[in-house]
Amino acid sequence: MSGPGPVTVLDVGGTHVRSATWSPDDGPFTTTRQPSPSKLRHPDATVDELKERLVATICAAVPLTPGAVAGVSFGAALDHRDGTVYGSAPLFGDETTPLDLRGALSRRRPDVRWHIVNDVTAALLHLVTAPHRHHHRKVLLMTVSSGIACRVIDLRNGTIATDACGLQGEVGHLPASARLAGQPVELLCDCGRPGHVSSYASGPGLRRMADVLRAREPGRWDRSRLGKGMADGLGFEQALAEALDEADDLAGELLDAATEPVAGVLRTALCLDPELDELALSGGVATGLAEHYRASVLGHLRREGLYLTGEREPGWTSDRITVCAPGEANGLIGAGIAALGGTHRGGPGHPAVVREGDATHLRRRPTVPPGPGEISVAPLVAGVCGTDLQILRGLRDDGAPVLGHEGVARIVDVGPGVADPRLVPGAHVVVNPTHPTDPSFLLGHNVDGMLQARMLVPASAVGGGLVLPLDEVPQGNLAVLIEPLAVVRYAALALREHRPDTLLVVGDGTVGHLAVRTARRWLGPAVRTVHVHHTDQGLEWSAHTPHRADRPIGLADLAAGEPAGMLGRGRVAVLIATPAPATLPGLELALRATEGADVAVDLVGGLRGPALSPFFPGVDLARTRAANCGGEPRPPVVERLTTADGRQVSVLGHRGVANEHLVYAAAELCRDPESFRDLVTHETDLAGAAEILTALGRSERRTVAGRRLVKLAVRTAVPS
Repeated sequence: MSGPGPVTVLDVGGTHVRSATWSPDDGPFTTTRQPSPSKLRHPDATVDELKERLVATICAAVPLTPGAVAGVSFGAALDHRDGTVYGSAPLFGDETTPLDLRGALSRRRPDVRWHIVNDVTAALLHLVTAPHRHHHRKVLLMTVSSGIACRVIDLRNGTIATDACGLQGEVGHLPASARLAGQPVELLCDCGRPGHVSSYASGPGLRRMADVLRAREPGRWDRSRLGKGMADGLGFEQALAEALDEADDLAGELLDAATEPVAGVLRTALCLDPELDELALSGGVATGLAEHYRASVLGHLRREGLYLTGEREPGWTSDRITVCAPGEANGLIGAGIAALGGTHRGGPGHPAVVREGDATHLRRRPTVPPGPGEISVAPLVAGVCGTDLQILRGLRDDGAPVLGHEGVARIVDVGPGVADPRLVPGAHVVVNPTHPTDPSFLLGHNVDGMLQARMLVPASAVGGGLVLPLDEVPQGNLAVLIEPLAVVRYAALALREHRPDTLLVVGDGTVGHLAVRTARRWLGPAVRTVHVHHTDQGLEWSAHTPHRADRPIGLADLAAGEPAGMLGRGRVAVLIATPAPATLPGLELALRATEGADVAVDLVGGLRGPALSPFFPGVDLARTRAANCGGEPRPPVVERLTTADGRQVSVLGHRGVANEHLVYAAAELCRDPESFRDLVTHETDLAGAAEILTALGRSERRTVAGRRLVKLAVRTAVPS
């Protein structure tokens, strides 16, 4: 199968922005280069102006074509999970305010699917595509150029692990020391602090080291091949390379002094992680000096190597140190690989976000061909749902190792016996996650879900008609809203029979926001909306959206009787869209607030049985909710219950939706994408999802990268 593409790829540095069109089959086409809108080039511009110019420059490089995809390799410390840029001195100067680059790009060009990675990450992704590296366990790539950084990839599962800030390998700012002409040297790093690895070993650091050596030994400098070459007008880099070619002692001493901190980092890495099968050096300094650079690094490791291993097995270390040839670690190509959702193209199986204890990890799993009646699909984008977080937090006992029941996929292979002629390789489909009659199929709960690059849909779901072809797929990451919007569609059709004057929505997750936004189109143009939020952060987020309810309030406001004028009279439809532990408290609060009104309630939020409330003595509300499953029966069961004080309340609930609700929701997202686009607040890839889900599963907060999370979209596709 041929690879996808082409995509626009960019490499953003402090000096230039390179861009090209790239595809896995054909490689990069003609590369263009333009100056970066940096602080160095525009010293009088404000940081906000520089950031605006940068965003405009990047966006202008992407053609206006339907379904545009762009991969950006960015030369800065940035959050590997979501592309937040922490800072770049060459671009923005002394500025540490994070830049949500992906958000800024998406706001300017919402038609583009943006993928942003650190430049070292991009170079590493390209490096490990070489066939001879497919059997490595781990590979470290260190770039030595105007700055120094490294990244490590585990090729067994495609993971580039990061810390709490989404960072890894910022080794250029580790403390280091150096000596020249027998004396210590103390130099400033470009970050302004003294004694870092980059102070001595980066391109600018190496040049500063040369200035120190010339000042300390001027006579020797003048006699050296390096000094004579520069006196004859050669640039420093060329003069140094030619001097090393001629075995100039002073040039060798200079290089050895500059590589000693680099050797220290590599020595420590090998000591701490013996699974590193290759430590590759790239960047203008290392690649430019090639074997001279490698020989200098190995000289340090021979003199001060690993304890015992350096003496007993010296080849174990030296065989692992390589210097990249020009173009072997190309950030433009790596940006393209990242844009297609993969970490590397080698290795068996497919990547998946797998639950292990209270964490999730990116693991490589066997890719199983479909059997009779089965279908193999490649999820393209998957959403993270509130029930996923409940599973991670131990609030549900669902056993599937791979979560995810929202999103769209592309059929890859079809097993024998699949009768539907529309289910063919290449077709885009949505999978109904809930089987109305077979409890053994609940996608992402007891059957492995969509947070993986390949998913096997079992015969019971295929035969039950739960794999639904889509004539049109919602733009970008909006497909993660199909399933929750279908849930709201089901609820609206059921509550519409009540002819409500007011819709009270309890819960400020995705379903709650979708219910508010569709109330007038699905319940009637005159319906009023009251939206109850669980936190002040949720209220603040809603306050800044153009699609908020008529009355957004907090739980405390509802408990205090706000807004009694709307809720205590007429017909009120109540949608309980809360996490399972909050469903009963939310229901009881809503019933108190609507005393005096004619009330119908839909329990969308989960319930674990028996679920008993003093409002309805002897009634198991979990059983009431479960009476409707997967869109069956039709019409849905609605119970007329009597409260303890004699009120009559219509109550229903539902697990899952019918196929037509999913198809309708997909079409609605295609018809009116702008009404829903801002609900997808975060986007990441599988590796980023593993880290984000672990953090969310260990906390009650709904904040990612400093911003409130409503819906997380996970790009799950990898190159074919």
